[in-house]
Amino acid sequence: MNDWMLILIIGCVVFTSFTVEGIAGFGATVMALPFVAMLTGIDKAVPMLSSLGALLSAFIVLRSWKNLDWKEYLFIVLHVGLGVPCGLFMMDHLPKNCLIAILVCFMLFVGIRGLLGVFRNTPGKSPAAICRKNLLSRLILFLGGFIQGAFSSGGPVVVMYASKALPEKTKFRATLSSLWLTTNTIMITKWTLSGKVWTPQLFGLICGALPFIVGGMIFGDHLHNKVDQRKFTILVYIVLLIAAFMLGGNLIRSIQG
Repeated sequence: MNDWMLILIIGCVVFTSFTVEGIAGFGATVMALPFVAMLTGIDKAVPMLSSLGALLSAFIVLRSWKNLDWKEYLFIVLHVGLGVPCGLFMMDHLPKNCLIAILVCFMLFVGIRGLLGVFRNTPGKSPAAICRKNLLSRLILFLGGFIQGAFSSGGPVVVMYASKALPEKTKFRATLSSLWLTTNTIMITKWTLSGKVWTPQLFGLICGALPFIVGGMIFGDHLHNKVDQRKFTILVYIVLLIAAFMLGGNLIRSIQG
């Protein structure tokens, strides 16, 4: 596959997934990562999507900063921030196949749990206890930070808390986008200081994807107040499960081959 075809395919994936995040405030990386990882490898996919995700988050924060709930943001970022270094350590030291297997299991869990919640008429919500600032909520946010550090995909876990703590859609999106901007900036800084991540090829892929992310930003922001939340949620979880099966099948083939 030549570079232009690779950029076009990644661009289409980025446009679709970042439109989703423009609507909901989360979901871009967890949807895009399986497809991009199959094309570039997980070691390039994570920093690429983190960089693009930081741009999208900055756009949403600038558009909606008046809706940011600072109290919830500080609580969430404190506990998520504790988990991010652990995830970064895992990303640096575990074998790639092991990381992909963990990601597949995580995506299957989130997708199945999410669909069950939708059809029980509680889309994206968790038991009421999770929205309280107790030990369970703190552990969930730490796990979200761990997944964010390893795969830049902690959104579905953090949403288990945030969907109850921030029930208003615009406030939810603004607060979570501030969180992703913070965590992605930390991760980008760590990779820059390590001097081992950024390559000319990776910079080329990021630059090639920029027009697609701009399109996703604008389209997602436009749809934010128009989309039917229940249908949108079902679609997100179905795509997530399809991506998990595709990534899992690719992992099995690589082990067998």
